Parts: sequence; C-alpha cells; structure tokens
Amino acid sequence: MKAFAYYTESRKKKTTTIKDIANKAGVSISTVSRILNFDTTLSVTDATRARVLHVAEEMEYKPRRKKTPKTTTKIAVIQWHSEKQELNDLYYLQIQYAIENTVQSSGAALQYVTTENFNEAVNSTLSGIIALGKYGHQEMLDIAAKKLPVVFVGQNSLADGFDSVTSDYVSPVKWIIDHYLAAGIQDIGLIVGQEATSIGHQEIKDTRLQAFETFGQAAGVYTPEHVFVGAFTPESGYALMNEAIDQLGDQLPHGFIVGNDAMAVGVIRALNEHDLPIPERVSLISFNDVAVAKYTSPRLSTIHAYTDLMGAGAVQLLQERISDPKRVARQFNYATKLILRESSK
Repeated sequence: MKAFAYYTESRKKKTTTIKDIANKAGVSISTVSRILNFDTTLSVTDATRARVLHVAEEMEYKPRRKKTPKTTTKIAVIQWHSEKQELNDLYYLQIQYAIENTVQSSGAALQYVTTENFNEAVNSTLSGIIALGKYGHQEMLDIAAKKLPVVFVGQNSLADGFDSVTSDYVSPVKWIIDHYLAAGIQDIGLIVGQEATSIGHQEIKDTRLQAFETFGQAAGVYTPEHVFVGAFTPESGYALMNEAIDQLGDQLPHGFIVGNDAMAVGVIRALNEHDLPIPERVSLISFNDVAVAKYTSPRLSTIHAYTDLMGAGAVQLLQERISDPKRVARQFNYATKLILRESSK
C-alpha cells in the first residue's frame, strides 16, 4: 500500500526549493520562507500555515544552510537522530529549524555535527554546543569533556548538572486519561516507541509510558496487556496496532494514547484495514501536532508541542551559559496543549 508514502519511501529526486513549495501550496515564496523560519510576526491562517508545512514534509524539503557573517560566536548542533528519523517524526526537525533561525538572527554561526564525527568536528573554535536528542550519562560526560558550554534538548539533564530544554509529556497523559473517562471510555491502551542513546544504544524508558503506568494505575485503567512498545515510526504504529487487534480481538481498548503523530498514521491504517471505525470504535490521541496531524482521515487529536519556543529557549540558555559559565544549571520545560480533532470522542 502507498498511503502516506512520504513517510516510508526514499527516492532520489531533485532538491526541493522554497519556490517548489510555494507553487504547490498556492502561496508566495516569502510566505513559505517566513513560515518555515517560524516567523511569529507573519499574519496567516492556521490552515495556510499547516498546508505549507504539510507540503514541505511531503516534498521532503531540506533547508539550505545559510551563509553566516564572520562572528566570534559559533554554535554546534549535535544531531542525535538520523535523516530517516527526521522524516518519520518531524518533532526534532522543527526544533532544529527554530534553533537555526534563532542562531542566525543573532548573527552567530551554526555548525551541524553528528555523534559519529563529534570528536573531529568539535574543537576550540566553537563557543558552545546544543545537543538534540537522547544521551546517556557517559555520553554527556564525553560532550562535557570538550570544556564548552552545552544545552541538551529533548531530555532532562539537570541531574547530571547540565542545562536542558524539554516539553511536558507527563501532564498530557493524565489529561488524555481524564478525557477518555469523561467520554465514558474505561478501557485505555498505549502504543508508544522506545528510544535509545545513539552511541551506547542504552534504552531509555519513555516518559509517556512512565506517566501512563502512574496515572493509569491511579485511575484504575492500567492494564499491562494493553501496552504495546515499538519505534516512533508509521511502520511500527501499524505493526503494533495489528498486534493489539490480533491479541485482544473484541477486548481491544476503546481508547488509545499513541506516542507520536507518525505512529498514529500507521495505527489509523491498521484500524481502517480491519474496518474498526475511528472514533466510534477506537478513539486515538497522539503527540507532537506536526502538520500531518491535520491531514489524516480522520484528523488527529494530539498534544501540541511548542517546538519553536524550545528551539529559541535552547539558544537562550546556551547564550546565558556562554556569558556565565558558573551559573546553576537550569531547565526550560515548556507546557503542551491538548488539541481535540476528529480521531477522539
């Protein structure tokens, strides 16, 4: 099946430009540029913004790295996730865009490195590091050994003494459980991914899973057999929902929490193939609110993460750390928001 092929297929094709996106989305080139750069002063409808982001995802747009003026401030962004992971889950890519826009607006220079070339690429010419993704304790120490200011984005690193930027993924789990209970749904399942550190491949228990165990048990709705763990991809969401249907049959929960929108795309496909109507038989609420959430059928209820603020916050924390290397470590934990659409009662 070719549904949502832009998530799962990799094809060689010409580089997508902002002009290509503008032509397909039916807006001006400047509008596309400002939307992709998270220009908060731009006055456009949510529908237009969503359409442009959706087209950019569909056409696999990759921003060109802008030339930056000579500056004494040079920041490295460590990309923990692979290019395939970026395309499957645009959460980190959106944060990356926001970091890039904020850094370049400040007149600083930006350098992208991976965990593979980190030791060679990171040197004394840099002013600081923003590390995207998940890192183990030893990996954090290896990064800190470079003796540069560092901010971790995507995990709470305060216990290790480092500045960090996160989204609140704990409270939303309780919101979703409460929402389902208010809708009369007593049987609730969880489909979520498992992440691991990029170097040591140490598995990291997902925050949503931990929260579901805590709040689900408190509400009397937690059942271990209703929890399915895989990867944060459409393929995994599809496979896990098929597994749930095969194992549980008529006892399939009427409400599911899904780890991210990418997984939810696969979950929807599996439910459709089994003629299980959404939300009449199964309600779904996922996480991140990337553009595709507005274009699935039905449109996804989801938890909105403020990735633009996370990116800007990471740069702010790093600039503070550069100015005051000895200050106490801080964390920016951004609130999230439940967006109800058509996939849930």
